Amino acid sequence: MPKIDAQLGIRLTKDLKTRLTAQAKSEMKSVSTLVVEVMEAYLESKGNGKKA
Repeated sequence: MPKIDAQLGIRLTKDLKTRLTAQAKSEMKSVSTLVVEVMEAYLESKGNGKKA
């Protein structure tokens, strides 16, 4: 994973935060790392992956 050098603040429901936290913990990752991985996969699936 590339170096993270930007920050994004988002608002979400308590339930979603709880679910993200539980999933991250089960994968032994931080919530931030999990969210970045999920967003990367989403963008790649939409044809908007990393540009060379």
